[in-house]
Amino acid sequence: QSLTMATPAPAFPTLNLEQAKAALAEAIAAFEIPEHKERMETAIASCDPTNPMAKMQTLIPIVQEIQGTVMAKYGFEGPGAVMAATMQINMFAPQDPEIANGVRMLAAKLSGN
Repeated sequence: QSLTMATPAPAFPTLNLEQAKAALAEAIAAFEIPEHKERMETAIASCDPTNPMAKMQTLIPIVQEIQGTVMAKYGFEGPGAVMAATMQINMFAPQDPEIANGVRMLAAKLSGN
Protein backbone atom coordinates (compact mmCIF):
# COMPACT_ATOMS: atom_id res chain seq x y z
CA GLN A 1 0.00 0.00 0.00
CA SER A 2 1.49 3.30 -1.02
CA LEU A 3 0.57 6.67 0.31
CA THR A 4 0.66 9.58 -2.05
CA MET A 5 1.15 13.06 -0.78
CA ALA A 6 -1.10 15.73 -2.15
CA THR A 7 0.79 18.46 -3.90
CA PRO A 8 0.33 21.64 -1.90
CA ALA A 9 -1.34 24.55 -3.65
CA PRO A 10 1.20 27.08 -4.89
CA ALA A 11 1.67 30.11 -2.68
CA PHE A 12 0.93 33.31 -4.53
CA PRO A 13 2.09 36.78 -3.54
CA THR A 14 -0.29 39.33 -2.08
CA LEU A 15 -0.88 42.40 -4.23
CA ASN A 16 -1.18 45.85 -2.74
CA LEU A 17 -3.48 48.46 -4.31
CA GLU A 18 -0.81 49.95 -6.58
CA GLN A 19 0.34 46.52 -7.79
CA ALA A 20 -3.27 45.51 -8.43
CA LYS A 21 -3.82 48.67 -10.50
CA ALA A 22 -0.63 48.11 -12.48
CA ALA A 23 -1.36 44.42 -13.12
CA LEU A 24 -4.91 45.23 -14.20
CA ALA A 25 -3.78 48.01 -16.53
CA GLU A 26 -1.19 45.68 -18.11
CA ALA A 27 -3.74 42.87 -18.46
CA ILE A 28 -6.17 45.19 -20.24
CA ALA A 29 -3.40 46.59 -22.47
CA ALA A 30 -2.38 43.03 -23.42
CA PHE A 31 -5.72 42.60 -25.19
CA GLU A 32 -4.87 45.52 -27.47
CA ILE A 33 -1.71 43.86 -28.79
CA PRO A 34 -2.57 43.16 -32.44
CA GLU A 35 -1.83 39.41 -32.32
CA HIS A 36 -3.94 38.98 -29.17
CA LYS A 37 -6.75 41.09 -30.58
CA GLU A 38 -6.75 39.06 -33.81
CA ARG A 39 -6.69 35.79 -31.87
CA MET A 40 -9.72 36.87 -29.81
CA GLU A 41 -11.61 38.08 -32.90
CA THR A 42 -10.90 34.83 -34.76
CA ALA A 43 -12.10 32.80 -31.78
CA ILE A 44 -15.27 34.88 -31.44
CA ALA A 45 -16.00 34.56 -35.17
CA SER A 46 -15.67 30.77 -34.93
CA CYS A 47 -18.37 30.55 -32.26
CA ASP A 48 -22.10 30.12 -32.72
CA PRO A 49 -23.50 33.58 -31.88
CA THR A 50 -26.61 32.01 -30.39
CA ASN A 51 -24.57 30.04 -27.85
CA PRO A 52 -22.89 32.38 -25.34
CA MET A 53 -21.61 29.45 -23.25
CA ALA A 54 -19.70 28.03 -26.21
CA LYS A 55 -18.18 31.45 -26.80
CA MET A 56 -17.08 31.69 -23.17
CA GLN A 57 -15.63 28.16 -23.24
CA THR A 58 -13.64 29.11 -26.33
CA LEU A 59 -12.44 32.42 -24.91
CA ILE A 60 -11.53 31.40 -21.35
CA PRO A 61 -8.28 29.57 -22.25
CA ILE A 62 -7.21 32.40 -24.55
CA VAL A 63 -7.99 35.07 -21.95
CA GLN A 64 -6.16 33.09 -19.27
CA GLU A 65 -3.12 32.68 -21.49
CA ILE A 66 -3.00 36.40 -22.29
CA GLN A 67 -3.50 37.36 -18.64
CA GLY A 68 -1.08 34.67 -17.47
CA THR A 69 1.81 36.31 -19.26
CA VAL A 70 1.09 39.58 -17.44
CA MET A 71 0.37 38.02 -14.04
CA ALA A 72 3.62 36.04 -14.14
CA LYS A 73 5.45 39.39 -13.87
CA TYR A 74 3.75 39.82 -10.50
CA GLY A 75 4.69 36.34 -9.24
CA PHE A 76 1.49 34.54 -10.23
CA GLU A 77 2.57 31.38 -12.03
CA GLY A 78 1.29 27.84 -12.27
CA PRO A 79 -2.14 26.28 -11.87
CA GLY A 80 -4.71 28.71 -10.56
CA ALA A 81 -2.40 31.71 -10.91
CA VAL A 82 -4.65 33.84 -13.10
CA MET A 83 -7.67 33.10 -10.92
CA ALA A 84 -5.73 33.95 -7.74
CA ALA A 85 -4.49 37.24 -9.21
CA THR A 86 -7.95 38.10 -10.53
CA MET A 87 -9.53 37.43 -7.15
CA GLN A 88 -7.00 39.67 -5.40
CA ILE A 89 -7.56 42.46 -7.91
CA ASN A 90 -11.33 42.07 -7.52
CA MET A 91 -11.00 42.59 -3.76
CA PHE A 92 -9.95 46.19 -4.43
CA ALA A 93 -12.90 46.92 -6.76
CA PRO A 94 -15.37 48.06 -4.06
CA GLN A 95 -12.95 50.73 -2.79
CA ASP A 96 -11.38 51.82 -6.08
CA PRO A 97 -13.48 52.94 -9.09
CA GLU A 98 -10.52 52.57 -11.47
CA ILE A 99 -10.13 48.91 -10.54
CA ALA A 100 -13.90 48.34 -10.64
CA ASN A 101 -14.00 49.70 -14.20
CA GLY A 102 -11.00 47.60 -15.25
CA VAL A 103 -12.53 44.44 -13.79
CA ARG A 104 -15.70 45.12 -15.82
CA MET A 105 -13.56 45.51 -18.96
CA LEU A 106 -11.85 42.15 -18.36
CA ALA A 107 -15.19 40.46 -17.69
CA ALA A 108 -16.41 41.80 -21.02
CA LYS A 109 -13.40 40.16 -22.73
CA LEU A 110 -14.52 36.80 -21.33
CA SER A 111 -17.91 37.20 -22.93
CA GLY A 112 -16.43 38.34 -26.22
CA ASN A 113 -17.24 42.03 -25.95
